[in-house]
Amino acid sequence: MHSLRLVLFSLICAAPLASADTLKISIISDSAGSWPLRVAEDKGYFSQEGLQVDVSVTVDSQKQLAGLADGTFDITQQASDHFVRAVQEGKNVFVFMTISRPIFDFVVHRDVRTIADLKGKTIALDQPTTGYWLLFRKIFAQNGVPPDAYTLLPFLGGAENRWKAVQDGRAQGTFLNPPLSFRAISGGLSRLTGLAEHVPSYPATSGGARRDWAKQHPESLEAYLRATIRATRWLADPANRDEALAIYAKRVKAEPKELAESYDTFIRQGLVPDAKLGMDGMRQMLDLLVESSQLAADKSRPELYADASYQEKVERAVSAR
Repeated sequence: MHSLRLVLFSLICAAPLASADTLKISIISDSAGSWPLRVAEDKGYFSQEGLQVDVSVTVDSQKQLAGLADGTFDITQQASDHFVRAVQEGKNVFVFMTISRPIFDFVVHRDVRTIADLKGKTIALDQPTTGYWLLFRKIFAQNGVPPDAYTLLPFLGGAENRWKAVQDGRAQGTFLNPPLSFRAISGGLSRLTGLAEHVPSYPATSGGARRDWAKQHPESLEAYLRATIRATRWLADPANRDEALAIYAKRVKAEPKELAESYDTFIRQGLVPDAKLGMDGMRQMLDLLVESSQLAADKSRPELYADASYQEKVERAVSAR
């Protein structure tokens, strides 16, 4: 019955484009947040919506946003607060969907047993202004460890680099998401805490595009959304777990146990049903940026950075049938 509903959803909601339209997509890495994208590719949802996708893994968030702004990419997926900073820099981009909630774990050397033990330690980071780190910093401060109690090792880039810094002793902790977090833990590190325990509605991996491109290609963006919605529904169905693991295994190097743990964590804590853009979550993220003095209070309106109208149009089309 569930499979039948998915087929009907495709038939009644989709208005396939007359000819295949190639979208240039960029993701930071093949972390759990890219799972719906890979499912939509593998299951043929994009092609069924009249789309072809060319997916690039760019690793660097700044390069990705620059590529989105200059037209190298049509759609990108990364943390929601990165899009906010891009807008503040004058880039004409916006968020149109939320793919996942934060499922980052803070992993540490085994001698760090409590948050209090972070005092005097070094923490490996990508950017010291990224929203995920600001959340962890706030959590640590609320537990008696203010920012001046530890040292930062910033600008390391992707998760692999941060993990390596902890492995070789340059730092004693960092944040990672599945499956890399599970690999780090099985390799000898410990899990200190995780964002899902503290901020379950915060928007993590999000989809963004240029406003001018979206206005010129609304059918393409809506087709992309339909394919993504189908992928999230398929992914959340327990009957598809084994196939979902096989799809992900094509993209990441991980042990079967790590993949299984990644799926279970992502479905339980991370995946946003129907990739629904939550303005309340966007507001929570903007409040965090204001609180950390990275954003003026009068610039904290979600509509400056996000537009749910494309998603709402797709949802209305489904409801009207």
